[in-house]
Amino acid sequence: GYHGAKPAALQEIYDFQIAKNNLRVLNMLNVKYVIRPDDNGQAVALTNPEANGNAWFVERLITAVDANAVMKALDTMNTKTSAVTDTESSIPKTFTKDSTAVIALVDYKPNHLTYRSTASNDQFAVFSEMYYADGWNAYLNGEQVPYIKVNHLLRGMQVPRGTHEIEFKFEPSVIQKGSTISLLGYGCFLLLTLGALGLHLKKKRP
Repeated sequence: GYHGAKPAALQEIYDFQIAKNNLRVLNMLNVKYVIRPDDNGQAVALTNPEANGNAWFVERLITAVDANAVMKALDTMNTKTSAVTDTESSIPKTFTKDSTAVIALVDYKPNHLTYRSTASNDQFAVFSEMYYADGWNAYLNGEQVPYIKVNHLLRGMQVPRGTHEIEFKFEPSVIQKGSTISLLGYGCFLLLTLGALGLHLKKKRP
């Protein structure tokens, strides 16, 4: 349903792709059920077996000149095998297909997502999660790594060959600053309390 607080990127995807029944875009959003009218005109929920999943590897990273070109590319792009971005980076544009490569979401919390990947060569992963660089940080085996916006609103990351743990943690700087200020405030309060207690005991001495 409608909610005024939904991200603008999601509204744009709806206006330019979902409203046109672009099932490839629904698949990249990991939509598992699609509402369709039955023979009697009644709305029924049907399983979507083509959903891309929580994360998947693609073979090609397309570079677009701007956000409009990204949206245009989604008109015909196969989201299972390709991703498109207008972010400048040194990431390769093609990746060797590995039929044995796997990536899966192994643990989910609202502020902490954990994936596990295995591949025999470098891959590019697309995550069916909203891109938000100002709050979500990515980690590969515990080390923070960069990621980019792909397909207008999703996250993408180059993943080296081998077996790895990939994490996304919600760590907005405003919360970290607030925690630091709270800790400093608590420290000052504690020092003032100890100082007042010391002064009181000194006054009570004969």
